Amino acid sequence: MKVLYYLLLTTSLSLNGLAQSTFFLSGYVRDAAGQPLSGSSLLVLDTGYGTITDSLGYYRLPIPKGLQTIQFSHQGFETQQPSLTIRANTTLSVSLVERISLLREATVTGNQPGQAVSSNTVGLTTLSVRALRTLPVLLGELDVMRSVQLLPGVSSVGEASSGFNVRGGSADQNLMLLDEVPLFNAQHLLGFLSVFNPDVVQDMSFYRGTAPAGYGGRTASVLQVRLRDANATKPELVIGLGLLSSRLKLEAPLIRQKLTVYIAGRLSTVNPLLALFPVRALTGVRGGFHDLTARIDYRPNARNKISLTAFSSADRFTLPGDSLRQVELSGSSSTFSWQTRSLTLHWSHYLSARWQAQSSIVWSRYRAMVSTPDSASAYRLTSGIDYTHVKTNFTYTPNDHWHTDMGIIGIRYGVTAGQLDALGASSQINPVSLPNEQALESALYTHTDLTLSKQWSMQAGLRVSGMARLGPDITYRYRPGQTPSSETLLDSVETSSGRFSTTFGNVEPRLSVRWAPGERYSFKLGIGRMVQYLQLLSNTTASLPADRWKIADTHLRLQIADQVSLGYFHYLPKAAVEVSIEGFYKRLTGVNDFRGNVPLLLNPYPETAVLQGNGFARGLEVFIRRSSGLLTGWLSYTFSQTRYLIAGASPSETVNNGQYYPAGHDRPHVLNAVLNYKLNSRVSLSLNGIYNSGRPVTYPVAKIYVGNRIVPYYTDRNQSRLPDYLRADISLTISNPRGSGRRFESDWNFSLYNMLGRRNAYSIYVQTTPRYADYYNIVTAYKFSVLGAVIPSISYTIRL
Repeated sequence: MKVLYYLLLTTSLSLNGLAQSTFFLSGYVRDAAGQPLSGSSLLVLDTGYGTITDSLGYYRLPIPKGLQTIQFSHQGFETQQPSLTIRANTTLSVSLVERISLLREATVTGNQPGQAVSSNTVGLTTLSVRALRTLPVLLGELDVMRSVQLLPGVSSVGEASSGFNVRGGSADQNLMLLDEVPLFNAQHLLGFLSVFNPDVVQDMSFYRGTAPAGYGGRTASVLQVRLRDANATKPELVIGLGLLSSRLKLEAPLIRQKLTVYIAGRLSTVNPLLALFPVRALTGVRGGFHDLTARIDYRPNARNKISLTAFSSADRFTLPGDSLRQVELSGSSSTFSWQTRSLTLHWSHYLSARWQAQSSIVWSRYRAMVSTPDSASAYRLTSGIDYTHVKTNFTYTPNDHWHTDMGIIGIRYGVTAGQLDALGASSQINPVSLPNEQALESALYTHTDLTLSKQWSMQAGLRVSGMARLGPDITYRYRPGQTPSSETLLDSVETSSGRFSTTFGNVEPRLSVRWAPGERYSFKLGIGRMVQYLQLLSNTTASLPADRWKIADTHLRLQIADQVSLGYFHYLPKAAVEVSIEGFYKRLTGVNDFRGNVPLLLNPYPETAVLQGNGFARGLEVFIRRSSGLLTGWLSYTFSQTRYLIAGASPSETVNNGQYYPAGHDRPHVLNAVLNYKLNSRVSLSLNGIYNSGRPVTYPVAKIYVGNRIVPYYTDRNQSRLPDYLRADISLTISNPRGSGRRFESDWNFSLYNMLGRRNAYSIYVQTTPRYADYYNIVTAYKFSVLGAVIPSISYTIRL
């Protein structure tokens, strides 16, 4: 601590000593449409001073007094070199023009080459929208979530599954942010698409290692998707037509460079495509979705920007009874639906050359519903979350070697645990309403990015978080030392409205250190803790509307992940190739698994249906990415293990005799290949190749007689695996750029999803069927594949 204090003091005194001959130059770097260009390089020629812009396109660097020439550059844009005389601290903002080149090459990253080597963050991947557009466009749609699932350390439980798994975490342990709005379900069509409209995405940052202290509330990863600002100089119209969905975006400056607006929406056209699936179990499946994003940006002056963003998303999916049974549910035809609504007010204020402030107010409402049309038992089951937060962040940048963020956030949760209503006048369903839950979460944080020398740099952060459950609330008490159940329930303690029933507090340190003995390679070490107070309870493999969000209490504890990661990063400039190797170990506290034969649906005592324990995840990730040239793309490989240990006070609270066992989403081997080849200046060919080890399942080991019936007999959990997953996709994109008399640009895309036609197993379920008589029942295993055929698609996009 004394060494760090000495270094900071020395840096401060040195700057004061240079104050009379050195000033500061600051400003923003944007493109011609007014969009910020993060990762742009700035160099004061003949001085050695330089820096790069942050995520908002902002920069600040020391500059000597006198006439200076500053070089602004960004990959894919024309370089600018303005000259100006420096007599005091100066502000200079520039707009870079996109480079028009007939060279047959592509660029897959919006960041500067080799930034993975120079960045202090471990386990971070960033992709600009320019990079996303080079990926295979499958089913006619460019998709952020699909791109994330091709990165190292990421997997999913299968097709038609909502969410993804990162370094041993479950799907609910990923913080997915649309600007600043947390999304509790970011998927369309049961996971085939995400809610992120590619027409309004600026870039994405994906943290699977040590995240900055400004992020919290989840233990596995952070996916930050930033929306673009509206075009500040000219109107634009985008129209997209495809087999999966149609898109429309309109944006325009209402007051040039001051007041801009856009609105973008998508509407699914998926039902004709579903009819093409040659899968018997999907006969009768119908679905649809829509989403809408609207934004207003107001810049009253150079120091302030105010944004108001509205977002709406909805899904509706109907599955027949046969399909329900094969995705681990039972019942007649049911309709699943999801809805998300949000409003975000954000204010960015430039205080001085060293200080910036950002404040935001976010409101969102998420609802998940299941309904069935049976006349006598028609019902609708509703659950969801109301979310509100107020946040203020200050950014302090005294020089280009020191960057600090500090802030405070307050969150209010309102969880609708479950509301069952009769659907229709003839329904005989009795309404059931579980008690709602409320809580307040707050956090103070600070995070510093510091360059100590040419070889050493670091990030250090601290987040102090807390959560308090609000009344009215009920806490149930059970007999000590016995399994929680309706039989062991003793009594309950009620908390009145406005009072706290349960409180938690945690300190979450974050640290990463980079050592760069050479300019083209570096070693990084990351250590961090992340805490999660809100968790998803489920007894199915895939996330469905019947699942239940739960705030931590005295019975179901909060979840904690302590992670250590070590990585080696190397950049080969001649080949434009980045190579990284990262190893990680994560200690998991408070992991959830289901208790056998205890229903979770509408259970007023959820602690009786859930088991909690501890676990660990460990693995090795290899990432090779080529960022420019005719052939671009990446290759990622992950070897990992995720193990749970659940050993309670009684056999009913213990899994596999108290021994470690594989988590339900554990996939030891994951290999992804992404290739994009530029045939010429207009035509590109893209290819995906995906291989995953089969996930764990529990097969019966014998069959036993119960009366006159034969039923399967199960023992240890997750000791078998599904067959391995293998898929290949291909797409061809034909672009027609503006120029030569063309006033608009357009793209044709043709793709084949699952071009090998492989029937990958989503699940294997066991059924007992009668034969001749009850005592001749036979037990049969069936494999269920969501997509067992080649799925072609075509789309056309025009930009005016």
